[in-house]
Amino acid sequence: MNDTFLNIIQWKKIIYFIFILFLFKFSFLHGYGFKTTLSFLDLGLLSISSAFLLASGYLTSFFFRNTQKKTKLPLQKVKKLSIYLTIVGILVGLFLSIKVNKAWYGLIFIICPIIVYLYSKNNVQKTFFSNIVTSFLKPFALLTLWWFDFPLNLSIEQWELFYNLQLITIGYVIISFLSNIVMEIIIDIINVNQDNLNKQNTLPVLLGRKRAKDIALMLSIIGCLFVFAIAVAFIKNKFIFSTIMLLGTIPELHFIYRLMLASEAKDYQNLRKISYVNFFLALLSVPTIAYYIKYVIN
Repeated sequence: MNDTFLNIIQWKKIIYFIFILFLFKFSFLHGYGFKTTLSFLDLGLLSISSAFLLASGYLTSFFFRNTQKKTKLPLQKVKKLSIYLTIVGILVGLFLSIKVNKAWYGLIFIICPIIVYLYSKNNVQKTFFSNIVTSFLKPFALLTLWWFDFPLNLSIEQWELFYNLQLITIGYVIISFLSNIVMEIIIDIINVNQDNLNKQNTLPVLLGRKRAKDIALMLSIIGCLFVFAIAVAFIKNKFIFSTIMLLGTIPELHFIYRLMLASEAKDYQNLRKISYVNFFLALLSVPTIAYYIKYVIN
């Protein structure tokens, strides 16, 4: 039963989410000569609160999706566990907000679970809109980190550096958002028959696999062009330009090529594996670029 609960809360995604928070904290907010609001201990508290709220959100969604179905898990236990996790997540978030003298930030930890509850209750079926919401939540967490972990007492030169670091982070957020949507569409293409039987309003069910693929292809091209534009913006800096091209643009071009050729379920399964490699390369570019900015440029 524990394994089933772990699967419902998607524990691997939560661990990945926490890893991303610490990666961006270490890479773009630590070691530049200025102090920020959150210590690594504070970031640990933020991660715990976020992890509990994410887990409770997954449980809430599972509860509402299966209220009219027979499940192996008792839904009342799912509901109670979701409530307990929500309470703990809110309390830790409120404690952190008071600890860093940003008490009004505690509203974030109260409002977010309310929005998740209302959304889960009123959107039982899986739709393209739900894919957009899910795809936005992960990169949105990075922006939350920037709101909390704001730098203190910056000089003019440090403000310029911080501004550039923010732009880089926003670039990663946009790319992650587009990539997540594409992956959700590909997953829906793989599961189109099952979703059709369950009367889910996914993009492949509503428009067909080919049109859904075309939309995924269009979004992939937009993402690739965006990455290439960032590379061009740093064309005078050979190291950053080469890093973005090798770890971002070229892998995206390979993904687009394979997506254009995809026609069978196994092709889309392979695309999922390719996307995991691309995600890893994108993550690898974060400490690589950060190291160069910290110890070469700065």
